[in-house]
Amino acid sequence: MNQIFATILLAAASTLPSIAAETGEPRYFVKAWLEKADRSFEHTTGWCDEKDRCFVPIVEHIIELRDLTSSSYRLKFWSDPWEEEPCCISRTGSSELDLWSGHPRVVPLYYTPKAGDRGVIPFGKLIIAVEDLDARDKAPETPRL
Repeated sequence: MNQIFATILLAAASTLPSIAAETGEPRYFVKAWLEKADRSFEHTTGWCDEKDRCFVPIVEHIIELRDLTSSSYRLKFWSDPWEEEPCCISRTGSSELDLWSGHPRVVPLYYTPKAGDRGVIPFGKLIIAVEDLDARDKAPETPRL
């Protein structure tokens, strides 16, 4: 099922984004699909430059990406970037995740527990792919005969 969502995500986000997430030169192309617990969904595309932090909006939420490299990045998911704590956490309880770049990643999200909550409440799934635009231009060297 995750492959279906990843395929849909990549097909829906196959064009360059109309709204840029950052103002510098594009370096990383971000494609994201958010499926909430109620089965509603949204998708977005954006790009990030080489700055330390990048914010990609998806509906009323914000995806924060940090420490972007061609092989990995750090992710936080916010309802409002001005809040002290992100709205959502991972299955392990962490608000920040280390992910590998290149292929779509499925990230189950849960609401950050409030005092007195029992267990975790599912928020939904974020399917995200971060593509290094510079890596596409670098063709592998062919050995000389």
